[in-house]
This record gives sequence, structure tokens and C-alpha cells, in this order.
Amino acid sequence: MNSLSIKAHLWIAFAVIPIIPVIFLSTLQLMQTKDPSLESVVFNISITLVFTLLVGYFHAKRINNTLKILVEYIQEVMSKGYEIKPVSFPRFAPCEFPMMAEQFFIMAQKTKEGQNALLELNAELEQRVEERTESIQRTNHELAILNQLITPTTPYPGGAKIIEGCLRQFFELSGVKVNLYLTKPVVSLMGPFAEDMSGINDNEAAARPRHKNAHRYYIQPIRSGNTTFGHLVVSNSPLSQADKNFLETLSCSAGMIIQKEMLSQTLQKNNAVLKAVLESMNDAITLVDNRREVAYANGRMAKLLGIAGDTLRGLPEEYIFDAIAGRLSEADRQIIKQARQKYGIYKFKLLSGDGQQYMMLSAFPVTSDENYTIGKGFVWWDVTKAQEVDKLKSDLISMVSHEFKTPITSIKGSVETLLRVDAEWEEDFKREMLTGIHEDIDRIQELVNDWLDISRIDAKAIGLDREPVRPSVVVDNAIKKLPKHFASGVTIESTVEKTLPFIYGDRIRLAQVLLNLFTNAIRYNERSPQIKILASCDEKYVHISVADNGIGINKEHLDKIFDRFYCVENGKTRPSGSTGLGLAICKGILEAHGGSIRTESSQGLGSVFTISIPQYNCDGDKYEET
Repeated sequence: MNSLSIKAHLWIAFAVIPIIPVIFLSTLQLMQTKDPSLESVVFNISITLVFTLLVGYFHAKRINNTLKILVEYIQEVMSKGYEIKPVSFPRFAPCEFPMMAEQFFIMAQKTKEGQNALLELNAELEQRVEERTESIQRTNHELAILNQLITPTTPYPGGAKIIEGCLRQFFELSGVKVNLYLTKPVVSLMGPFAEDMSGINDNEAAARPRHKNAHRYYIQPIRSGNTTFGHLVVSNSPLSQADKNFLETLSCSAGMIIQKEMLSQTLQKNNAVLKAVLESMNDAITLVDNRREVAYANGRMAKLLGIAGDTLRGLPEEYIFDAIAGRLSEADRQIIKQARQKYGIYKFKLLSGDGQQYMMLSAFPVTSDENYTIGKGFVWWDVTKAQEVDKLKSDLISMVSHEFKTPITSIKGSVETLLRVDAEWEEDFKREMLTGIHEDIDRIQELVNDWLDISRIDAKAIGLDREPVRPSVVVDNAIKKLPKHFASGVTIESTVEKTLPFIYGDRIRLAQVLLNLFTNAIRYNERSPQIKILASCDEKYVHISVADNGIGINKEHLDKIFDRFYCVENGKTRPSGSTGLGLAICKGILEAHGGSIRTESSQGLGSVFTISIPQYNCDGDKYEET
């Protein structure tokens, strides 16, 4: 019955076993009587039910115990797994129970194997997640390190400092120390480092002498394009592939930041040089972009407009031209308007409070390296001095031709007269003619001497024969040198005392200065000339003043009368014999002595010229006696 199924057991318990007593009792009843009564039938049925219940009870109890054993076995299998041995069931137990126990045992084994596989897989996944997390964290750290190379900071510490900081953080991250070596051009711009590897390629760098404890070198060049800026060198530290990949990426980023910084510093230097050149120019410069706004204007331009230089940038182009147009005549305004529309060079006169300025304006396009027009430039030249020089040149030519032509014509006429063969001249007439020729030659020589003196003054090569001399002696010598025909009708009054301190100078040159002042006092006079000579002294200088009653000098000319070729004409023709060099020569001679000259004048009342000459520090009386 061990091989019977639960269904067979139930058929036996509830069908086969009850039939046996029924058959038995029925047979017994038939043997006793042929006509069984109702009571006997009921009795038989009752006996059969009781027997069936008793047999079914014991059979059900056996199945129940078998189920209990199976359940306990299943629970034990699920809790202990491989440690449980196969179960033994009671005799006559249904065959399904051992089969179920065996299947549960197999299923428990597979479940346990699945659990173990899941545990192993979970452990492997946890390890992978941990490794991946560490990799992501390292990648984040590496990205944070690299981000410092591309993220601008204020204040900017410099490319080399940023790279060093990145290498320091890499050391904290990986424990690998990386040395930074830069080439000489980079060092000159970015600061000194431990060693220069200029001109060393990768193979040469790898062959460099190693430290005693080093077992390897790793060289990563820092490049941008074909240019090598330095190397990252790792010694005595094995590197993982991730470390190598990071150093390669770091070297590329470092190469770009070094190249950017070198270009930036070069551009800054070039801009500084260009700005210094533009700011040092005497010309006003304005650059306007395509929006017709001022992109740059130097200090001279701001001074021309009379505003602060830092306020010009960003102003519209019209502002500058409107400010200039307000100081122009109507005709010149049209010229300025044309300059805004066309490129070229334009001339105009700028009116100012104390006169006028002669200006030139150059309008030109500003182009990029690709030959694109990116704006317009304006250069404003103040050509007033050049205009004055041109005028001086014209006056000089006119003066030279006049001053030389007059005596030469006189000499030529006198010589032609004396050479006539059809006339005989008396000796007195010949002497008079020769005297005139001699005076004309002296005049020419005087002009030549003036030219020589002014050239020596310019070259600071004027020769002085300095000695102690009394101021009164210099004044008297100058008065004596006045030509008699030129000094006729002139009143000269000198109050220079002989008790004044000695002066230390060239008496001939100083007399030349005073003679020039006397000549001007006579030449620029419309009345009977009167000259007064006064003198005084202080602790260092002796001051000699020459006062006249001439036409005087307007205040606007006082600052220019000591310039060469400058003559105060007062609306009249240039006085005969005036070259415009006399006062310039006087100023040069006095400055060579360490002195000075100044003037005070009122138009129509006369002028006072005062010269100051250094005193002689030693005893001049002994020198005079010697």
C-alpha cells in the first residue's frame, strides 16, 4: 500500500471496506433465513456504518499524521535547506507524500541555490556600484580640477599658479606627485620654476638622469598645436591608466591656458605700447566704430575739445564734429561736413579765444586683418607752428633779399661810377664813394655775423672770453660803438655808477647786447629818440635797464619778440636793417653767461629792457688794477 495513491486509499476506506461487512452480514443473514426482516436489514446497515466510521477514522488519522509530518518537513526544509535529509513516512502512507516531500526538497535546493546566486549577484552589483561611485566621484574631482583651468577667477592668479594648484589637488586625489617644467619663453612671461626643459623632446626627457629610488619616469608634454610650452613629469610613482588619461587631458588644457595667457600678455604689452605711442603723440586721434561711436580718443583729442579724456569713449561721432564746428567759420564747417562723408585730408582754421589755429584733418578707414572695414579714424594736426615757420621762411627770404640787395646795389653803383672812363672824379668824391662801399660791406658783414651768432647759439657753441668787468665800462663801450650818423639827434642818458659790483662776462659780447638794444630804441621810434640807462644789483646779479620813448610793443607780442625772425611791424613795413635776429641773439648771449633778459612795454609810450648778469665773486678791484 506504500505505492497506492491518496485516491486509492480513499476508495478502500470508504467503498471497499464498507462493502466487506455488508457482504458478510448479508451472506450470514441469508444463511439463517431466506426472508430477512426489516430489523435485520437496519441492523446490518448500522453495523456497516459503525465499522466504516471506525475504519475511516483510523485511516483519516493516519493520513493526517502523514500530512503533519510533510508540513513539518517542508518547514524544516525551508528553514535549514541543505542540512535536511530526506523524510521517512509511516507505513501504508500515500505515495504522493514522499513525492511531494522530494519535490519540496528539490525546490528548496533550487531556491537556496537561487538565493545564494542572488546574494552573490547582489554583492557583485554592490561592488560594481561602489567602484562606479568611486569612479564618478574621481571623475567629478578631476572635472572640478580641470574646471579651474577654464573658469575665470577674480583676481586672476596667473596660469602657472592655476596649473600648480591643479597638480596639488591631483596629488591629494591620487597620491601622485607631478612636477611642472616650463620653457624659457613661458617662464619669462609666467614666472620662474624649478627647472627649464626648453628644447627637450619626449625621448630626451625620458632619458634624463633618474633619482636613486626612482624606478620610472612619465613625461607628458604640454602642447598647443605644434608648440611645446613645457612638460608634466612624474618620477618614482607608478601611474594607472586613469591617471595617465587625466594628465593627458590636464596637459591639453594647460597648453591652451598657457597659450591664451601668453597671447593675452603679448596683446596687453602691444596695446600698452600702442596706447603709449598714441598718448605721446602731439596729434589728436579719434577712432570711431561702425555704429559711429567713439571707440578711442587720446589725451590730445580731449584737450582739443576741452573735456576729460575718459568721457569721450562711447560718445557719438556727431558730438565731436559739432564741438569742432562751433569754433569754425561757415566755409570751414562745410569742409568738416565733407570730412565726415569722404576719406581724405582737409585744412581749416580753428578759432580760439586768443587767436586761431591752423588745423589739418585726415579721415581714413580702419580695417581688420581680413580687410574688413571696422570703423573710421580721424587725425587732427595742429599745423599752426608749421604755418608760422612757412611765414618765417617767406619773411626770411624777403628780408635776406632786401637786406643784401640794398648794399650790393649801392656797392655796384659806386663801383660802376668809379670805373667810368669818360669822367674824371675828384679825390674827395672818390673817398666818399669808397667810404660808402666800406659801410655797405660792413652792413653785409654784420648780417653774416648775425647768422653765424644765431647758429652758434643753437649749437651751444658760442665762445665767451669772460673776465671781471665794471658794468659802467660795458655801457660806455656800447655807447661809443653807435655809428655817429645813426646816433645823430639821439639823447642817451646813463646813470650807471662805477661803485656797482663787477660782473663776470665777455665785455665785447655784452656790449653787443646793449648796442642791439640801443639800435632798436632808435629804429623803432617816431619821435626824437631818448634812451635812459639805469643799473642796480642784488646778492647775485647786476641788472642793467635800457628805457626808450619809442612806439612800444603790444602785449600780444611780448612773448614772441625773443623768437628768431620775429619783428613787431605794427601794420607798417619792416624797418630798414631789421633781420628779426637781434633780440634772439641777445637772449642767447645772456643765457650763455648764466643771465637773462626781460621786457616791459606800453604801446605808444616806450619799452624797458632789463638784462641780468651774474656778479663776480672775487675781488674785482685787484683784477682791474692788475
